[in-house]
Amino acid sequence: MKPPTRRSALMLAFGSPLLARKAPALSRVDLFRQGDGGVHTYRIPSLIETRSGTLLAVVDARHDSPTDLPARISLAMRTSRDRGKTWSAAAIIRRVPEGGVGDPSLLLDRQSGRVWCFHAYGPPGIGFDTAKAGALTGAGTLQVHAMFTDNDGAAWSEPLDLTPQLKDPAWQAMFATSGTNIQSGARRYLIPVVVRDAQGVVSSRNAYSDDAGKTWRVGAAIGPETDESHCVELAGGAIMQNMRNGKSRAVALSNDGGVTFGAVTHDEALVDPGCNAGITRYRRGQRDLLIFTNAASVRRRNLSVKLSADRGKTWTPGRTIHSGPAAYSTVIVLRDGSIAVLYERGDSFPAERITFTRFNLDWAESSQLS
Repeated sequence: MKPPTRRSALMLAFGSPLLARKAPALSRVDLFRQGDGGVHTYRIPSLIETRSGTLLAVVDARHDSPTDLPARISLAMRTSRDRGKTWSAAAIIRRVPEGGVGDPSLLLDRQSGRVWCFHAYGPPGIGFDTAKAGALTGAGTLQVHAMFTDNDGAAWSEPLDLTPQLKDPAWQAMFATSGTNIQSGARRYLIPVVVRDAQGVVSSRNAYSDDAGKTWRVGAAIGPETDESHCVELAGGAIMQNMRNGKSRAVALSNDGGVTFGAVTHDEALVDPGCNAGITRYRRGQRDLLIFTNAASVRRRNLSVKLSADRGKTWTPGRTIHSGPAAYSTVIVLRDGSIAVLYERGDSFPAERITFTRFNLDWAESSQLS
């Protein structure tokens, strides 16, 4: 019996026959462009689908420049009730009189339908590089805030300051990673955070809540010099953390719900320019895949999607979504089984616009034969 070819092995892993499938189209729409509404630059995409099927896209509205906090930044949102075909006008959902807010991340509580928006608040002059140790919150502290909506983004709660529950006073700074967060099968909220500790060492961790956001704790550092990260729950309940850490993605596994982790390794198949990325799990019928998006290059360009059918041990070569300059992305699976990505892209540099794209699994899988 002949050994399977690469093509036939991929067919066995991902379903066949690939050639017999009708090539699906990819839809794309720019949601935020530089200069829209008088805003200098929009950055930092976050995306969620509510329990009723509404899409919420929340981003940084960086009013005066493309720079991070402590720049003047607000949170802007657009919504869609038809899986991204049409979108509401952009609206500012949080603006502060002094300082700025940014780095939004979204989480859906599957039981209540509540959607949370976690984000950073920087008082005047305070960002990740200028925040100080010695206080749980206050004027010298970069803070972790959260607000929620129970009506698909029509109204948001007053922001809650979670920093006193999360921050060790010896730490110099912390913020929550932007993008899309998960609620585990055990109903735990998992919010990846970046901490600069008392010695100035930066690391990925998870903030977590087991009571629907009422109280919070922070897990152990996953690895030194890890940065923005995202977690995904694997079959059996293990949590995989996928982290920004140099020229390829760092990965670690947790068997206690994302609190502590084993050894950090690097996945050389996931080339990375040092950038935030997106990861999610696809479960439909007998299919159980991981979906990963990032700027798959040594520079911030070539926004691509890759798939894994073996819990991240191997990945498809990847299908390019945008070959030009690109940076942050987040990916979710919609209720109809299609895949949605919100990402930064441009022609000359990555932050010219934030784009929503939607495609089905066939489109992503067709990369295996290209």
